[in-house]
Amino acid sequence: MLLTLVVLLGLSLGAAPATHAASTDEGTVLPIAYHCDLAVDPLHERVFVSDYTTDSVLVADYQGRLIRTIKNLPGVCDLELSADSRTLYAALALGDAISVIDTGTARQRARYATGVGTAPFHLALSGRTLFFGYAEQWEASIGSLTLGASTPKVRLGLIPEGDFSGAPLLATSPTAPGILVAGDQNTSPGHLSVYNVSGESPVLHTAMRQPGGSANFSDLAITPDGERLLTASGAPYHHPSFRLPDLAEEHTYGSTSYPNAVAVSSRGDIAAGVNSIEPDPDVYLYRAGADSPYRTVSLAPATGFDAGYLRHRGLAWTPDGTRLFAISGRNDEAHLRLVVISSAHLPTAA
Repeated sequence: MLLTLVVLLGLSLGAAPATHAASTDEGTVLPIAYHCDLAVDPLHERVFVSDYTTDSVLVADYQGRLIRTIKNLPGVCDLELSADSRTLYAALALGDAISVIDTGTARQRARYATGVGTAPFHLALSGRTLFFGYAEQWEASIGSLTLGASTPKVRLGLIPEGDFSGAPLLATSPTAPGILVAGDQNTSPGHLSVYNVSGESPVLHTAMRQPGGSANFSDLAITPDGERLLTASGAPYHHPSFRLPDLAEEHTYGSTSYPNAVAVSSRGDIAAGVNSIEPDPDVYLYRAGADSPYRTVSLAPATGFDAGYLRHRGLAWTPDGTRLFAISGRNDEAHLRLVVISSAHLPTAA
């Protein structure tokens, strides 16, 4: 099974790369010990955090204050926001369904069954089609839910079983129409595939084993121009950038062990997250194509321990890049924390 707060940092200017990690304060304590995904809704200025173990999605505001809990979502994992930010789709791995949530009311509008035993974990939206990575072990595949109809159409087995060792991570971008990226979380060496989904069924464009020396993918993100894929994986100890759709490695963003999260804002700012050991930072912030981070962040004060322990897939930007949300916690803690790193797109002074 997969998966393994608020602080407003002072605003400071300067163009030099950060040489020491900026620290955070305590953040907001969350009533969960694990999480699966988080999504940022710019329309209502809300942050959604899913928790597989409590079957719930927490709703917080941009200051990190908890507002509501959406319950009765069995095995909720991936969250995917619609283009207009009015709808949140949630994969229910223990409910064999996709939940459709109104972001304005934080209430479920509909629930669409994906089939008995399918266990959808991961989501990616491409136009009016919601793709989902489902099932476990070597029976995993990719399915789709066609949106916009009174009765959405569910399709299963869009790729052969056995291509992935578990429900694949998925990534799409509105600026890369017809492209679907899938990554294997469980294999070493790592496995990435790029599909053309502009037609009736996915057509494999590129499949690569161990791209850039990668193993056990934790997170995927596509840049705002739709031309590059950013990844976080257990190895190597940096965050590579691959050209789409051929997966040629073009750049690396330096970090440290063990990369476990990556996020990119609509401005192109990159957050490269790691499961670090002090004194290394937890998050490295980059301009697109830069060789050095303009800022680094330590989450240690958010946990009260020497290490901050950024959680897997625990980063998400506001689209304008003014805030970066992080999920922090330790394996021996009963509660995670939500950290808000404000003015994240501005470099700190040297």
